[in-house]
Amino acid sequence: MNIDKKIKITELAKKIGVSTSSVSRALNNHKNISKKTKDKINKAAQKYNYFPNLNAKRLASKKPDTIAFLTSLDPHAQDYVLMEFLSGLTKAIKDKPTELIVKFFSNEKTELDYYKKLVELNIADKFVFYRTKKKDKRIEFLKKNKINFVSWGRSSNAKNYAWIDMDNEKSINMLMQRLFDFGHRNIGLINVHQSFNYGNQRKIAFENFHEIYGLKFKPNNYLDSLNSSTLEGIKLTKKLLSQKNPPTSIICSTDKFFTGCLQECQKRGLKIGKDISIVGYNDYNHYLSSLNLTFISHPLSKMGEASFKMLKDIENGKNPEDTSKLIKPILNKGKSDGKINS
Repeated sequence: MNIDKKIKITELAKKIGVSTSSVSRALNNHKNISKKTKDKINKAAQKYNYFPNLNAKRLASKKPDTIAFLTSLDPHAQDYVLMEFLSGLTKAIKDKPTELIVKFFSNEKTELDYYKKLVELNIADKFVFYRTKKKDKRIEFLKKNKINFVSWGRSSNAKNYAWIDMDNEKSINMLMQRLFDFGHRNIGLINVHQSFNYGNQRKIAFENFHEIYGLKFKPNNYLDSLNSSTLEGIKLTKKLLSQKNPPTSIICSTDKFFTGCLQECQKRGLKIGKDISIVGYNDYNHYLSSLNLTFISHPLSKMGEASFKMLKDIENGKNPEDTSKLIKPILNKGKSDGKINS
């Protein structure tokens, strides 16, 4: 047959002996149609080169069926965590009628202005975003305008909206417990800025661990920054190690901080895992695991996929708050930490 010719939905339905509504429901993955029928219709649609007229569908529903992923980024620090999450979100909408807009900004004001533009012009009807602040204007704006969204990360008030997030408190406790069990009592934390709620959660967990285990909390052992580059990791490590009584172990809240910290410690001739212990987060392209380092990871790609399903559940009438997910951290044990070298 001529694969360049596109048939109509009525023609496809007639060829396989079903109603046009059945074809529509199957291709939109509705629950009220059997898997056997769905498979039959999808197979026929592929055979006869049928695909829905998405523009007509959007015009009829007056909804763009478009997800916007907008965020402000540090131009000097590549964000591999974001890329992995987006790969999952992209995978989830593959072969679906939903469109995806991805746009990055250098500052938060421009980002928020673009949110308003997309909503006012009815270009996007759902949003996914991350680097959630303790008090996040995006959440306020989208809730006020009754727009469906999933926040990757929680604000200080994680109520009445959908979010997916890493268990930041638990991840810090896992790393602190491991270092504590190795005998470390003088522990440093290089953290993302506490204006981001996940940075704040990690800071609080760090402080709470000291209190629970009767450790003396040294304010100088805590550093954070809005700049999440490798160079910033080097700079902050220098600051920690320049103290009169420097920490014997350091937790790095990002992969870039981890890399910078490793470089500075190695430059000083310190043996990693013996003279000083270093642990951290994330493992882009298996870099940390290839060096046999200790780090916390999360299933970022699956989190991206889950965010799409959450949006669909909300559109199908589920309460946004009930779709929220807290993702358990995974401790990957390596040789970048160990007992204090006496």
